[in-house]
Amino acid sequence: MRKKKIFLADDEADILKVLKRFLELDGFEVTTSSAGKDALNKISSEIFDLLILDVMMPEINGWEICKKTKANPKTRNVPVIILTAKSQNVDAIMSYECGADEYATKPFDYSELSVTIKNLLSKDETK
Repeated sequence: MRKKKIFLADDEADILKVLKRFLELDGFEVTTSSAGKDALNKISSEIFDLLILDVMMPEINGWEICKKTKANPKTRNVPVIILTAKSQNVDAIMSYECGADEYATKPFDYSELSVTIKNLLSKDETK
């Protein structure tokens, strides 16, 4: 069975490093980006099983990346988690309105995020 591929975009190097390590320890193949345009290019050119996007990134924010991903027939069914330091109700609403499947705030508890990731990936397998 092939490893599930997760794409992770966040402009905070420490978050990228730590979260990538946790995901790899959980058995996932992880590709990362720290800027919006680069993230969008990678998402368009590779096939991923799940995307984790930070909202606040240079060039293009995570909500815009999510909208573009969900509008593309090739990527519209890929589950998206918005991961952000913004924790107002309006931020959660914006995340779901752009097409995100889940919304999580920083600082995050990796064990909770891991359950969310596994749930989204198992839902995807049943389609």
